[in-house]
Amino acid sequence: MRCQTLGSGRIIPLIFALGAFAFVSSSAHAQGDEKQTTVHPQAISGPLTNPGNGIASFHDGYGERLPHSRYPDTGIEYQRFYWNDLEPVEGQYNFALIDNAFAVAAHHHPAMNVGLRFMTLEEPDSGSRIPAWLIKKGIKGSWTSDGKTFVPDLDDPLFIEYAQKLLNAFGKRYDGNPELAYLDIGMVGSWGEWHNSNFPNVKPLLERYSPAQLNRYVDMHFAAFPHTPKIMLISGGETLAYAVEKGAGWRADCWGDWHNFTHDWSHMRDDYPPRLAAAQATFTGFNDGWQKAPVSLEICGYMAEWQSVQHYTREQVQATFNWALKHHASTLNLKSREVPALYRDIVDKALEKIGYRFRVTSLTHDTVGHAGEPLALATEWSNDGVAPIYLRYRVAWRLQDADETTVQQSLTDDDIRQWLPGTQRTQFTLPVPPTLKPGQYHLDVALVDASQQSRIKLANKGLRSDGWYRLSSVTIQ
Repeated sequence: MRCQTLGSGRIIPLIFALGAFAFVSSSAHAQGDEKQTTVHPQAISGPLTNPGNGIASFHDGYGERLPHSRYPDTGIEYQRFYWNDLEPVEGQYNFALIDNAFAVAAHHHPAMNVGLRFMTLEEPDSGSRIPAWLIKKGIKGSWTSDGKTFVPDLDDPLFIEYAQKLLNAFGKRYDGNPELAYLDIGMVGSWGEWHNSNFPNVKPLLERYSPAQLNRYVDMHFAAFPHTPKIMLISGGETLAYAVEKGAGWRADCWGDWHNFTHDWSHMRDDYPPRLAAAQATFTGFNDGWQKAPVSLEICGYMAEWQSVQHYTREQVQATFNWALKHHASTLNLKSREVPALYRDIVDKALEKIGYRFRVTSLTHDTVGHAGEPLALATEWSNDGVAPIYLRYRVAWRLQDADETTVQQSLTDDDIRQWLPGTQRTQFTLPVPPTLKPGQYHLDVALVDASQQSRIKLANKGLRSDGWYRLSSVTIQ
C-alpha cells in the first residue's frame, strides 16, 4: 500500500461518465485492449475555501461576520494575545482565550485553522501589556514619561526566563495541534511586530539590540513550538533571515500600500524590496523559504479605504495581488472588513492561486478487479496554487457499493506537504477485500485529517455530500 511520488510538471484536468455511473463529463476512455481505464476528472474554477489558506478572519471578525457577497469565505482565524491577558497571575495561564479561538474556527463553515501571535507591548498610552506581577519582580526596562506603560528590556535575563516559561506553557498545550496553521513569532516590539516606531522616546529596536540578542526570541519560539509552522514579520532585520534559515516563513504588514502615508514613499516600492533583498543576501535560501513555511500578508488600512481615501486604481490593486502571488503567499489578512465591488473580481481571481489548490488531473486503474487482489491506482495531481500546504493531511481512497456503503478505505503514504506548485504522479495499491461480492463499485478520493474526515476541497467536480470526490468505477469479479 505504498504511495510513491514520481515527478512534477503541470496539466489541465477533466470528470467522466462511465457505464451506469453518472460521472460528470468526459474524456474517460479505456486504453488499448480496455484492460485499463483512464479518467480525467473535470476541473472547476473559482475560489476554494480551505483550512489555513486564502483569506483570514481577523480577531473574531470584529463582531458579526460579513456575508460572502461583501467578504470572501475564510480559511484561517488569526488571533493575537497580550502577555498580561495570557498569564494574569504568575503560573496561571488563561488557556481559555486560545481555546475559544479554536472553537470559533471549528464552528465556522467550513472549519478554519488558527494562526496565533503573542505580544508584550502596544501603544505608549495603552498601559503595560506584560503582567504587573512580572514588573514587580524587578525586570529591567523603562516607563513612558507619563508612567503609564512599561517597556521591557529584551536582553534582561529575568524577562527572558519568564518569556520562555510562557511560550513553553502554551507550546506544551498547542504545539502540533492539527488545527494550528502557524505561530507568528512575536513577543518583540509593539504588537509583536519587531519595531517600536510608535514609541518616539525609545531607541529604535534594531539599534538598541544586536541580531544575536533578537535571535534568542526566534529560538524561544522554535523551542516551545517545534512542530508548528512559524512565520515572522519582515521588520526584524538580520533576524528575519535567521528565522527563515531555521525553517520559518515570513509575513508583511501594510501590504498594498502605494501611497498610504505619503506620495513619495510606500511599502510596496520602498520598504519591502530592500528588506527582502537584504534577507536573501544574508541567507541565500531565503527566497525559497515558502517551500517549507507560509508567507502571510496583512493589508494596509482597509480595502474600502483603498477606494474611498487612497483612490487606488484597479491596476494598482491588481499589482498588489500579483505581488502576493509572485511571493508565494498562502494567507491574506483583509482585516474582516468589506471588499469593495470595484475590486472584488481581482480578489476572487487571485484566490484561485493563493496558497495551495489541488486537483486530480488523471486516474488510471484496471477496468476489472478481483476480490482479494489489490487494485493499482496511478494518479496525476496538480497543485495549481503558488505554495504547498503546510499541515499534514492524508490522501485517502475508498470503494463504495451501489448503496453508498464503504467496503474499503485506505490511506496512502504521500506527504502532500511536499507537493509544490506543478504536477505530482503517485502510485497506490488499494486493498480489495477477499469477501467482496462481484459487481460495480465507485472509486472515491479525499484529503483527510487525522480523524479521516475529508477537509480539503479539490478543484474538481464530483464532490459528494461527505466531502469525498467520486472519480471512477471498477468492476469487481
